[in-house]
Amino acid sequence: MFDKKMCLSLTIALALAACGSDDSPDANTPAAQAKKSTQLFTQTIAPYTNWGNVPIVGTGYGSAFTAAPNQPGFFYGMTDRGPNVTAPDGSNKIEPYLEFQPAIALFQLASGKANVSRVIGLSLADGTPINGKVNPEASTAEKIYDVNGNVLPTSTAGLDPEGLVALADGTFWVSDEYGPYIVHFDANGKEISRLNPYSTATTGNNLPLPGELKKRNPNRGMEGLTIMPDGKYLVGIMQSPLDKNGTTATAAGKGAVTRVVKISLADPVNDAHEYLYSLHTNGAGNPEGQAVSEIAAMPDGTFIVDERDGNFEGTATGKANADKNLWKLDLSAATDVGPKSPLIGTTIAGGVVTYDSTNGLKIGGKTIEDIAGTADSPAAVQALATAGITVGARRLVPQLRQALHDNRSQGHVFRSRQGRRHCDRSCRSDQDLHLERFGLRYHR
Repeated sequence: MFDKKMCLSLTIALALAACGSDDSPDANTPAAQAKKSTQLFTQTIAPYTNWGNVPIVGTGYGSAFTAAPNQPGFFYGMTDRGPNVTAPDGSNKIEPYLEFQPAIALFQLASGKANVSRVIGLSLADGTPINGKVNPEASTAEKIYDVNGNVLPTSTAGLDPEGLVALADGTFWVSDEYGPYIVHFDANGKEISRLNPYSTATTGNNLPLPGELKKRNPNRGMEGLTIMPDGKYLVGIMQSPLDKNGTTATAAGKGAVTRVVKISLADPVNDAHEYLYSLHTNGAGNPEGQAVSEIAAMPDGTFIVDERDGNFEGTATGKANADKNLWKLDLSAATDVGPKSPLIGTTIAGGVVTYDSTNGLKIGGKTIEDIAGTADSPAAVQALATAGITVGARRLVPQLRQALHDNRSQGHVFRSRQGRRHCDRSCRSDQDLHLERFGLRYHR
């Protein structure tokens, strides 16, 4: 059996107060209070198997972690695509446990323990178990090997779960970074429908996402997912800028702008929107690998976005103060750059606005990525504004960042006492750290 402690902190009240103040923390601030509110829970889950003398632990439900609706004290955690390690070539993966099936687990937090009440394996509509293999519809150019060095075939059941929304009706929406897909599962984990950037359907259970999302950087797709407080719209955020979208062939991860989608559950075809989020890059070309890991809708209609660089903090190869921050995002004045943008067919400062499902919105023949280029974020935002495109407004949430920094603990999990906002730092296969639904996720 494998024991893991989970640190639980940061109430919604503290978080909202932190979002509304930029004062330096002291003994009475939300940051200081949050630091004092840490609780420890013991989690005991058996390993899946052993690889030689190495246990393949079964505690990796940290790809997402969210409150179970109408079940006080219960939370859903979700795995990603499964246990894997980097192959000797440095770019591909070895999958040591081929029987792995991505799953959602229901945890009860009580009396100092995080007990698994139920495990829900994910499957296609026909019952075929979901797996972590590359989906042939959304090739990542990545090879996955078994432990004997054999290349594993692609699979139409391949999914890499990242974001999770649990609905009051017992169903789930899961975002993925392969497609990127957003998949609706029933209470037993069977697929109901999906939103798919490769689809052009107008009816049925395989409806489209904006087609330009197909140009996601491999394995950097729909990293975060949330639902608006009124329960009517899903909002997902892409981890990194689109890959080579335009004549400048902007390298993914080197730009300063990524995408946010807002999709109506009632009419995902006609009521779909897309906005821009500017990364907090530290120089032209995004030298620190700044990216997004999670998004959470707030009661006032804004969002908390977790943004981080690619550095380990306090290591020989990292930095003393790696950049792991929470930002408050306001899309109320942001330009819709999606397939239903009201700008399509008009002329704005940058030129005539067109849209196609390959490159997305174009202004004067240039893609969003062409206009933003690889400049540092202030210059990229200004270039877009000059062309007539407004990026979502954001500001740092300093106290909350400091609280998380002060409370950090190796191999532990953070979440709110009320169970509405939290961070899961469980041992997971792709070595990510999430503050699911509230923000912080350190992607290693």
